[in-house]
Amino acid sequence: MKLAIVITLVSIMQVSATTSLGQKVSVKTNKTEIKKVLKQIENEGNFRFLYNSDLKDLKNKVNFNAINWTIGQSLNDLFAGTNLTYKQLGGNLFAIISTNEVENDKIAITGKIVGDNKEALSGASILEKGTNNGTFADNNGNFKITVDKNATLVINSIGYESTEVKVAGKAIIDVQLSLAVKKMDEVVVIGYGSASKRDLTGSIVKISGKEVADKPNTNPVASLQGKVAGLSVVNNGTPGAAPDIRIRGTISIGSVRPLYVVDGVFNDNIDYINPNDIESIEILKDPSSLAIFGVRGAAGVIAITTKRAKAGQVVINFNSTYGFKKLVNKIALVSGEQFKTLYEEEKVNIGVTSPFDYSNWTANTDWIDAVTRTGTFSNSNLSIASSTEKNKFNFGIGYTGDEGLIKHEKLERFQLSFNDEVKLNKAIKLGVNFNATRQVNPYNATYILDQARKVIPLVSDGTIAVKAKNPYGLDSTVQNLYYELPSIQNSGVVNPLIQLENEWNKTKSIEYRTVGSVFGEVNFLRDFTFKASFYADISNVNTRQYTPMYNAYDAAIKRPFLYSRTTTISESDQSYKKFQQDFILNYRRSFGDHSLTAMAGWTTYYYGNFNRSAAARQSATGAAIPDDNRFWFINNGFTDPTTKISNSDQRERTTASALLRVLYNYQGKYYLNAS
Repeated sequence: MKLAIVITLVSIMQVSATTSLGQKVSVKTNKTEIKKVLKQIENEGNFRFLYNSDLKDLKNKVNFNAINWTIGQSLNDLFAGTNLTYKQLGGNLFAIISTNEVENDKIAITGKIVGDNKEALSGASILEKGTNNGTFADNNGNFKITVDKNATLVINSIGYESTEVKVAGKAIIDVQLSLAVKKMDEVVVIGYGSASKRDLTGSIVKISGKEVADKPNTNPVASLQGKVAGLSVVNNGTPGAAPDIRIRGTISIGSVRPLYVVDGVFNDNIDYINPNDIESIEILKDPSSLAIFGVRGAAGVIAITTKRAKAGQVVINFNSTYGFKKLVNKIALVSGEQFKTLYEEEKVNIGVTSPFDYSNWTANTDWIDAVTRTGTFSNSNLSIASSTEKNKFNFGIGYTGDEGLIKHEKLERFQLSFNDEVKLNKAIKLGVNFNATRQVNPYNATYILDQARKVIPLVSDGTIAVKAKNPYGLDSTVQNLYYELPSIQNSGVVNPLIQLENEWNKTKSIEYRTVGSVFGEVNFLRDFTFKASFYADISNVNTRQYTPMYNAYDAAIKRPFLYSRTTTISESDQSYKKFQQDFILNYRRSFGDHSLTAMAGWTTYYYGNFNRSAAARQSATGAAIPDDNRFWFINNGFTDPTTKISNSDQRERTTASALLRVLYNYQGKYYLNAS
């Protein structure tokens, strides 16, 4: 996990560096001191230069004519023939230094970047590997850069394969890039089928399963953050919570969330998938790719293909990861003294003259730190895959443990996956997929951070040991109690630790989910394929929550009091059922310069959501509900029937759709996609 974090940070720094070095400036001047030219560049491009004014060469007068040059080109040209060079400190900030201060193992390199046909590649990026030092090729493909003599240059240009070149002390390096032909021949998943990228006119991005597994998360799509242009991934930090996904912004039609398609199954939640079982993820972003899905694909589609065994292999694989996560960019809260100053100013402004006794409130608490922690993440997976000429088999089990940033939040998930594909003969193929998940959901602490940021810093986040009455009996014991908030605290705000520390282990929420499919495929008349698929997704979430009685301490009156005065029980049961049937006929034919792929189909989809919930309090005259999970049920003999509240609801919907798609190309140059 640590390595993954380092790589991510380096990637961010590289993007920042190349972006700054690629900004354009236009400055024209004659017989002007270099120092003054730098000032003009600052004014032109919002750059900042730091330097020692005693550097002699800064007073050299030069003729400088930069017309729409990058900052890297401009500085290289400006300092040519001098003992000056530059170092990027970050963003638009540069240090101007003497070359005598630079180590002797640096070398100035010039070169040219061209394509397959020796055409100049304007805008190609040149980066010193492992650093932030980079530049761009000009309109003629030429570049200048100063790097370590033993450095490696990484050259990239859109539509071409990335190339690495070792400097090895060479002062002139010319590079020819190759077209990314392999990427064009790559097969990608589209609606109800697959196709070669070169046959598509739409925008589809493919991410390999390895890229997902290398960045472990409880939800696979969270690993796409920063990997796809136009894809926004926002995690709320709660273990197991699905991230907020936006593909090319927010839409006004249908759901704002993308549609997930896993091995052909429509879904709105894919946390049941083990990231290590993913072969690839395709993001479909444009209208031509999404039309086949109708209004359900209006917000984009994320298609996931799970792993199948490779031919002739028997592979047993085990991997385990462990990592840490910590809150960053934390809200800066005022200190205790700063709060007192602000509060006294407020009193003057609103005309309050009565003093407040601060003697009982002397802490200096950062309440964000008080309720958060460094969370841990662990993921272990075992898989067995086998393949013969007629059978492909894959089996996997996995465990995920995810501690949240808020204290006591923890998710545990156990996963099992199985798929088998049998080829009966050259024409007929049968297959089955099965996934099962058992998940222990975390305590719902979403309110904690919002409460914590509002608590004044003068209140201690610790406990005080005092003798207090046992809420469940007549005896008194020494208890460690959290502090009630003072009277100057805003109304509606509570000490979040009182509820968190007393209730975090009083909720039991377990989710079971089973997703499966079977299919049959027949090839006939050489060019035709018919496939029938049947899918089912069934899940159940059972939650029981107990609210105990507990005490808190009031520092103003210096004594404990009963904070939670009664015991309650709540139960809920949520069930989801989804069924899908697909009947797809494909035709594929090439003749002469023409290539045609056509698909026609019929699909049905059913969704049902069934909810039941109930809650009750203890009897007003009877004993409290015991703090024992054996009694955390509505009809436990301790609840008051008159306080029982129950609710149930049911939602169902069904759709049936006819499908048609045609992919045509002529000579591999002219393409038509219609859905």
